[in-house]
Amino acid sequence: MRRLLLTAALFLADNASAQLAYQGQYQGNPYKVYIYEKYARGDGKWEFQTKTVYRDTSIKPFYSDRQIADCWNSTIDGRTVGAIARSSAEKGDPEVLRTVCGFK
Repeated sequence: MRRLLLTAALFLADNASAQLAYQGQYQGNPYKVYIYEKYARGDGKWEFQTKTVYRDTSIKPFYSDRQIADCWNSTIDGRTVGAIARSSAEKGDPEVLRTVCGFK
């Protein structure tokens, strides 16, 4: 029980400044995607990095490469992001774009 509380405390402390963008499930493992860092670049563009945390603590958190969101053109790194994901490869992209741009 003590180990569980310590793990939960570390999880909450590390994600306190991050903004939740998306929750999903991959092969039975629930995960959450956070906007870890975000910087304004001007003209409706934001540079950001995401952090994916799995409930299963044996899987290490994943930090994405830095990406650029263009809020005026609805793109991430020049790739158009629709209002609804069309495939599993785009899963979470609309929610991440809305969170980065402040529409969520």
